[in-house]
Amino acid sequence: MKKCVKCNVLHNTTRKSCPLCFEILQDVDGQNYQGPEYPKPTPIPEKYNVLLRIVAFLSIIAIFTSVLINILTYKNTRTVWSIIVVLGVLYFWVLLRSTFKAKSNVPMRLVIQMVTLSIHVIGIDLVTGVSRWSLSWSINYVIPFLSMASLLAIISMFLGKVRSSEYLLYLLAAAILGLIPFVLWLFDLVIVLWPSLAAASLSFATIVGMIVFADKETKEELKKRFHI
Repeated sequence: MKKCVKCNVLHNTTRKSCPLCFEILQDVDGQNYQGPEYPKPTPIPEKYNVLLRIVAFLSIIAIFTSVLINILTYKNTRTVWSIIVVLGVLYFWVLLRSTFKAKSNVPMRLVIQMVTLSIHVIGIDLVTGVSRWSLSWSINYVIPFLSMASLLAIISMFLGKVRSSEYLLYLLAAAILGLIPFVLWLFDLVIVLWPSLAAASLSFATIVGMIVFADKETKEELKKRFHI
């Protein structure tokens, strides 16, 4: 067993350097170390497996039926409305997976929900656009407010968590995603400025706050994450 003094992490390895910070490891073979017992996996009850198979079957049938009807009626409608059904079913499965994994990392689930829901509303906006698959309400209003809501939720968890360094990566990811609407405005893809500007301002303030108000543990975590 070897120990990294900088990271304060034990490594059961033959390496001479720490895989996180590349500092020289110290031998601690003479010391007894009892690690935490690995939790036993909780098996999913059989009734839930059957239910998931039924839902999966109905989802495939719904996608196949909607695509088939869309193909048969495309000459009359001239819209690919089946995309809404496909995206809706896919988002349902993302939401269902997040529900079953209630004990998993909540900030990670929020970031995934933000990305998948943004893709969903963009798909709806493209299909229901007035002309030439135009984007209007999705990138002008929904995505900026969605990014701000997700970012504020992660910030509240980040401030209230004892080991807040676990949420750093997802907080930074949500902040970067919040800048995207403003970047789209710079390329004239967003018409309404103030929602995108509000989301970008919150994201920028979050990134600056992470740098200015970060404690020693947070700074060390950032260094390990980005190998600084």
